[in-house]
This record gives sequence, structure tokens and C-alpha cells, in this order.
Amino acid sequence: MSENISQKTAISRKLRYKTQVFNKKLLTLHQISSMKQFKNYIVFIAICIGFLITPLGIDTIKAKDFTVVIDPGHGGHDPGASGRISKEKSINLKVALKLGKQIQQKCPDVKVIYTRSKDVFIPLDRRAEIANNAKADLFISIHTNALANNRTFKGASTWTLGLAKSDANLEVAKRENAVILYENDYKTRYAGFNPNSSESYIIFELMQDKYMSQSVHLASLVQKQFKQSCQRIDRGVHQAGFLVLKASAMPSILVELGFISNPEEEKYLNSEAGSTTLANGIYRAFLTYKKEQEIRLNSSSKTIQPSDLKIESTETADSGSATMTEEKIPIAP
Repeated sequence: MSENISQKTAISRKLRYKTQVFNKKLLTLHQISSMKQFKNYIVFIAICIGFLITPLGIDTIKAKDFTVVIDPGHGGHDPGASGRISKEKSINLKVALKLGKQIQQKCPDVKVIYTRSKDVFIPLDRRAEIANNAKADLFISIHTNALANNRTFKGASTWTLGLAKSDANLEVAKRENAVILYENDYKTRYAGFNPNSSESYIIFELMQDKYMSQSVHLASLVQKQFKQSCQRIDRGVHQAGFLVLKASAMPSILVELGFISNPEEEKYLNSEAGSTTLANGIYRAFLTYKKEQEIRLNSSSKTIQPSDLKIESTETADSGSATMTEEKIPIAP
């Protein structure tokens, strides 16, 4: 009898011991789990505090809201049009860099990309490719006009993609598209397109440009600034078959700053005042376009436009302040 009682007591003690060990293990596991939860909770709190302390942190790392590609025409072994004292490629680059600098300094939400920032040759299709790869919102190609055997014609014009409605417009497109002749494989790269053949431009009659209205609107804004702020002769908005605009998948314009073939205008285009004034004019048009697009899409805009101050020009009324809209450009003989 006493032996049975001793056995039961021993079993009871073992059960109590095992129960105590089990409870300790449970407590340890619970403590470990609690510690993990606590650590996770601390990490979560730290992240929240970080956002509270630096509420603007998101804006500093966020991608730019708007991308503009600025394309200084010609470059390198392609001089573009030539004047008495300068080459087109240099004028284009100078104005393009001034335009880009203005945007970078005053529009922190805009990313500026140049197709070239120095005197190098860039194939025509590569220029559009740069804009397309960047998913740009705007493409602005900057050029300088010229007329052979005509040293009196002057003024600024802006062009968009489309079918040339006159022989004069076609001649402008031919001259700008002729840059592809500097490329060894241009017949392959441009599917047999001949920049000097009128027949090659039939393709522009058949194509549809979904960015036409936006491009024409921007071109009109640029011409308005050239006329009002820059006090330049207004040669109007035109359309023609430019390959560089055809290949770009966004609203695009090609600006002709003036005529390098006119000695007086060439001097102006090469002056600091002239290049600054023209860059400012394009910049102001860009701001207006950007603000309008933001209001259209978001019902509000962060873009701040400069006060309507007159941009000073060194030219007198006899050398560029007259206004002439949509005057036909004569065809070079």
C-alpha cells in the first residue's frame, strides 16, 4: 500500500516538473515573439517619424514632372548655313544653351536634355531618338535661316510638321533635311528618302500627326514672343516636312531664329544681347505653354511666369522692330 503511494507521489512530482519546464519554454517563446513584434513596431514608428520630420523628402527624390529636349541644329562637320562672319551651328548652340539654362534655373520641376551641348555632329534620327527615349513632353529644335543671293530678307519664324504649302516652305525643309547627306548610310537609315527630291515629301501628305494642334499652339506662342518681347520681324508659323520632327513622338517645333544671309541680322544673332533676347523669348513661350498644359490636366499650375518686362534689344526700329506676319519667304534663285 505504502509502495503504491510512493510511486504515485514520484509520478506527480515528475508531472509537476515537466509542467514547469513546459511553462518556462512557453514563456520564453512568448518573450521572443514579443521582442520580434516590439522590434517591428519600433521600425514602423521610426519610419513614420522619418516622414513627419522630412515631409518634403518625397519631392526631392521624385522624378521631374516635365521633360523638354532642346536640339541645337547641325554641329561638328555640318556647319549649317554660313554667313559672312559665322556658321549657323554656333548660333544655334549659343541660343539653345541659354534657353536651357533659363529653364534649369527657374523651373525646378523641369528636366532639360540637350541633343548636343558642344560642337559635335549628331545624326538627324538620333536627335529624335534622344527625345523619344526620354519620353519628353516637348521637343524644340533651334535653327538659323538663310537665303542665297538675298541679303535683305530677315525675321524669325517657327515651324511644325506638315505638308509644305508653298515651294518656299519646301525649300526650307529641303535645306534642313539635307543634313542626312553627311551620314554615310543615310539611304538605309531613312528608307531611301532623298532630301533634295520633291517626290520624297509626298509621305508628309499622307501622315497624321496627333500632336499637331499642340505643336502649332506652341509655335504661335513663340512667334508672339518674338514679335512682342523680342521686337523681331514676325515671319509667322509654317508647316513643312522636317525629318527631325517626323520622328519625334511629342509636340515638336523647329525655330528659325533669323537670316544669317542678312549681314545686319547675322551680327545681331551673334551678339550677346541678340542671343539672350531670342532665348528669353522662347523661354517665355515655353512657360506659357507649360502653364496652360498643367491647368488643362490638373486644373492648377505651379509654373510662375515672369513679369511682363520688356526685353531690351540693341537693334533700332530700322533693323528689326517692324512686324510682318505670314509674309511669304522668297525662293532663292
